Amino acid sequence: MTTRRHRETGDFVGHPVRRDGDAPGPAGRGARGPHSPAAEASVGIARLEGYLLVQRARNDAAEAGTAFARRFAWLGPQEQAEIARAFAEEHLSVRRRMLQATVARADELREEYSRRYAFLRRRLVAAVLGLSAAASVVLAVAARAIG
Repeated sequence: MTTRRHRETGDFVGHPVRRDGDAPGPAGRGARGPHSPAAEASVGIARLEGYLLVQRARNDAAEAGTAFARRFAWLGPQEQAEIARAFAEEHLSVRRRMLQATVARADELREEYSRRYAFLRRRLVAAVLGLSAAASVVLAVAARAIG
């Protein structure tokens, strides 16, 4: 439903963000134009899902930062808050890089499997055509031998 081509630069984990004028086109590429209610609902749900995922990741990072900072009991509250904030930022940064690497690998695999599929499809078509030609020859020879 969503595509990587519609990213917002500020999104924290590389989740696609759609704009109001975007809707899935025939190939799912985000064609602009009139929207059906189902398409608008689908886009709205995808945007809400992305927003909720971002908020959850930020909350997880903040909780991890707070838990990490609590280990340093001798620090004051301001210092612990600063450590928690820095930890959360690094946590989100690591998560973003991991997701970007996963997306890049998925793209590589998609391209590789697309090439393999095209090769196998060409091979299958060639085999079917070859078998059809051989069957035609055998039938022609058999028809001459009978008649």
